[in-house]
Amino acid sequence: MNTSGGGGRPGPPRASAEEPAEPAEPAGASLPDAAVRGTGVTLVAQLLRAVLQFGSVVVLARLLTPRDFGLVAMVTSVIGVAELLRDFGLSSAAIQSKVLTDDERTNLFWVNLALGAACTVAALAATPLIVAGYRQPGLAPIVLVLAWVFIITGANTQFRADLARTMRFAALSGADIAAQVVGITLAVLLAAAGAGLWAIVWQQVSVAVVALAINVWNVRWRPGLPRRGVSLRRFFRFGGGLLGTQLIAYATKNVDNIALGAVWGPSPLGLYSRAYQLLMMPLNQINAPMTNVALPVLSRVQHEEQTFARYLARAQLVACYVTATLFAVSAGLATPIILVLFGARWRGVAPIFAVLAVGGIFRAVAQIAYWIFLARGRTGAQLRQDLVLRPLIVLAILAGLPWGPLGVAVGHSVAFFGYWIATLVYAGRVTGVDVRPLLRNAARSILVVGGPAGVAAHLVTLLPLAPVLQLLLGLLAAGAWVLLVAVLLPAVRADTVLLVSFARRAVGRSHRSAGPGVPVAGERVAGERATPAE
Repeated sequence: MNTSGGGGRPGPPRASAEEPAEPAEPAGASLPDAAVRGTGVTLVAQLLRAVLQFGSVVVLARLLTPRDFGLVAMVTSVIGVAELLRDFGLSSAAIQSKVLTDDERTNLFWVNLALGAACTVAALAATPLIVAGYRQPGLAPIVLVLAWVFIITGANTQFRADLARTMRFAALSGADIAAQVVGITLAVLLAAAGAGLWAIVWQQVSVAVVALAINVWNVRWRPGLPRRGVSLRRFFRFGGGLLGTQLIAYATKNVDNIALGAVWGPSPLGLYSRAYQLLMMPLNQINAPMTNVALPVLSRVQHEEQTFARYLARAQLVACYVTATLFAVSAGLATPIILVLFGARWRGVAPIFAVLAVGGIFRAVAQIAYWIFLARGRTGAQLRQDLVLRPLIVLAILAGLPWGPLGVAVGHSVAFFGYWIATLVYAGRVTGVDVRPLLRNAARSILVVGGPAGVAAHLVTLLPLAPVLQLLLGLLAAGAWVLLVAVLLPAVRADTVLLVSFARRAVGRSHRSAGPGVPVAGERVAGERATPAE
């Protein structure tokens, strides 16, 4: 097997099956340092991606119609499940594994590529069913183009996993940003030229192609021919449980789009999909990349109970004080946000987005339970949990269908509130992690910081002001509340100090070796108080 590939840059000596390839750590950096720096790089990169995507959403919403977005959403909500099948949980399995040989990586590459090709064939074969199900003949050419993306992303799977495993988060984030820039630029140019919904379609294709090209360049390893006799059973055992969980989660996330498209048609679905994309944009920009950082770090300390708990506590600060507060304030400012970003013809998105953003608060904090399951290798337990909980979420979402997009949004938010509590409690029970501090700290941040900040922002929108002024003053009101509680409440002040310290180390302003959840002198774990009183 030639791991350096032909015509490329020479790769490092290949590890044999007897010589496991351990994940590399940055030279001169401890694991906590690597975790903090990785988190910092990831969050900065994802902030840039969020800005780019928000910009593209704004521009494309003014160039395209709700029907254009709705038709593409009809297709992606159905065939998007193939994206999970072509991964099969093998990327996370490779990252989580303590040892990984080049022979195993090679076989994993070919498996993912084969799964991607199989998904392409399946999507093409399902085209008549998709068209008949929605009663929209115009969907056929969209499926015929998007189906080929699965081969591209299948080839990219193990290259992305290698970058995450070796903690090369800057390279991974850089590839994602470059791909987004190319995709957004192409989409805007096509939309301006009158290409309609094809601007969105070719955006997705170009993002996949560019990301693959850059990741292949950045990873020095090259797959050879498949190796017989190299077992992947342990990876499939891990990935199979994760895949089951992801499939159930996918059904939960897309049943609303499928049901709305089938019952209410492309235009109402277009309004809902814009609101849902605004919800998922920050979630995807924070949760998925943070998982790329958290999984390899937590996996290495999975048997060190105190360190593991501290990493979780510190990671939850980001979810509670950043992501959850962002959603709460966004819910309060939904109307001016939509009017400023999309214009008056998209006003119907505002109430839908406000309700979805409330549910986004709980989706953000529920990510901690997901990390616990993955890092402890308990994907089977997570699957058993979701076999019970996810169908209940689907029922709650469908219960709102008679009331259109807004009713579906209400069912969505109520369901994820219950899911957050249930999944965290169950994760603690099956892994032995004490989740009571996590629940307590999350409740405090939501009820004392994020929720009231969102209310303060919404009160400003009741004033007879232009949407831009409502937006600016609402942000100031929310910020003033956060500052006030940070000054008055010791627990919130302690959490804020930890977040600031974490952010400074993440951007390199401090070289102390404490990482997430590993306090340096004078620091306390998130939520701990200087006095015994709680």
